[in-house]
Amino acid sequence: MKTINNKIKSIGLAACFALAFSGCDYLDIVPDDKPTLDDAFKNEQTTEGFLYSCYGYIPRHNNFRTNFTWAMSNELVATFHWGAQYFSFLQIQQGMHSAASPVLDVWQDMYKGIRQCYMFLDNMDKAVPVQITPEEFEKKKRVFRAEAKFLIGYFHYVLLQNYGPVVLIDKTIPQDGSEEDMFRKRSNYDDSVEAIAEMLDEAIVDLPDSWPKSDLGRPTKSVAQALKSRMYLYAASPQFNGNKDYADFKNKDGEVLISQTYDKEKWKKAMDETKKAIDMAHAAGYHLYEYNRPDAPSDPFEKAVLSARYTMVEEVDNPEMIWQYTGAKESVDDLTPCFQAHVIARGFREDEWPLGALGATLTTVELFYDKNGKPLEEDQNAWNNRFMIAPGDSTIQLNRNREARFYAAIAFDRGKYQIGDRAETLYMKYGERNGCVDLNSNHTYSGYLCVKGIHPNMTITPNYYTITSYPFPLMRLGELYLNYAEACANYQGTLDQFGTECYNKIRQKAYLPTLAEAFGNKTGNDLVEIIQRERLIEFMFEGHWLYDLKRWKKAEEWFAKDREGMWGLNSVGKTNEEFYQKTRLANRSYVFDFKHNFYPIKQQYINVNHNLVQNPGW
Repeated sequence: MKTINNKIKSIGLAACFALAFSGCDYLDIVPDDKPTLDDAFKNEQTTEGFLYSCYGYIPRHNNFRTNFTWAMSNELVATFHWGAQYFSFLQIQQGMHSAASPVLDVWQDMYKGIRQCYMFLDNMDKAVPVQITPEEFEKKKRVFRAEAKFLIGYFHYVLLQNYGPVVLIDKTIPQDGSEEDMFRKRSNYDDSVEAIAEMLDEAIVDLPDSWPKSDLGRPTKSVAQALKSRMYLYAASPQFNGNKDYADFKNKDGEVLISQTYDKEKWKKAMDETKKAIDMAHAAGYHLYEYNRPDAPSDPFEKAVLSARYTMVEEVDNPEMIWQYTGAKESVDDLTPCFQAHVIARGFREDEWPLGALGATLTTVELFYDKNGKPLEEDQNAWNNRFMIAPGDSTIQLNRNREARFYAAIAFDRGKYQIGDRAETLYMKYGERNGCVDLNSNHTYSGYLCVKGIHPNMTITPNYYTITSYPFPLMRLGELYLNYAEACANYQGTLDQFGTECYNKIRQKAYLPTLAEAFGNKTGNDLVEIIQRERLIEFMFEGHWLYDLKRWKKAEEWFAKDREGMWGLNSVGKTNEEFYQKTRLANRSYVFDFKHNFYPIKQQYINVNHNLVQNPGW
């Protein structure tokens, strides 16, 4: 496998060992200044420390500088003057990446993580416990092995999600490995899925049902099964199920890498694996999040707003979160999602203009349902007048009478923004307190702010502000519910009783009418599209959009309208007439062609491994 080959050829075992511990404090416990693998696996503490280093390869989902999920879609738009040379997500949005310079090398990072895990499995039995009995250590090692196997499966899954068919690695490849091992070809997509599922099944046997709070972020049985649910849903989707657009996507030996024959039973497989995941999650005590703090409002709509907002940011005891990223913490320096709120919050201070730099696009604003749970565009009067201000009101009709999730995710001119115990009114026209000062300064270019992902418990004073960090959601029960509904609708053309319950639980949480009440007896493609839109709304800003649009084979059409610039309001408008205009945002194009359905493998790796083929179009 080429990335590992490059690593083996360019750095020795000692350097690999050093890489294994980069970014952690583990080496502080190693004697002398020449750490060896024997030192790393000396006892139960050092062995667990090595296992922790394997977790360091999980992508930093809360940092948009290195993020390749939520930052890469058209959900958010950056301030006008940010240059692409400093922000990887802008380069990818604008189609500036290439096989020679892919910008984010997820391929190499994941294979480093896989190698690290196999190194752990190969050496962990060397350890001799010093503070626990050998019998107790054997029990811990069974869990350690399961964690490492899960991570191997997960790292392969991340590759699958971003590159399609992967090079499967089933062991440590030694420096003197055979050519067959050193130069592996890509496995076809379906074989990749089955191999990863087998890895996860092996992990499930010894993974625990739960972890104590101090170990939040380590995988459980439910995490592994939920990942299988998502993976099989992807495998059943149009991008990978009988996609003739990839008829020429082959290994050098002629093996077709993506199935050319549609198999309806893949949807049934997704249904079955998702049902297992839901049952497992329910047995472990997971349920949809509901805001039930002492200050919960009695009004069900207001409670639904808080439930939707806190689902993502509740930092402890969140019953909906099956798996969360607990690695690098959020900070202002990291420019994480909370950076948006940090700098917006500074706009609430009397002595300083705002520095907001990321805002929700008009695409996201218009996508939410109205208060009756229906698409806004179905009401032609409401749609045609959405940029008008009703008599006696202070903001456009687009911002009024929307569903609860809208107000949990989006803030707007003359609307409220909840910060701590304060609900500040926003003034966002040009020159106003929260608006644009000039195009060469940070501002919310779209005229809309993000609320979702911003913890309300931030501390804001005239002199400082602090961040309330939270684990970033990777998998939650709500996803499993919509996974099942989508798979069922595609397989049966309608929803069975369980699928209807799953879909309606999402609607009930959002205080929306049921499927039948809002849409009637929809079937076939109409039903599938309803579920797809529900998914886009429910998981906005959580890293699902781009991958869902790709697997539905809708990405090219979806992003085409943004090729000359994403859409927002006119942030330099001073009056209602000027500000509330649908505006194409200059300098913020979104380029998506067929080849962008997969990221390019760095050409350097293709050159090293003569059996490795590049993704189509690159």
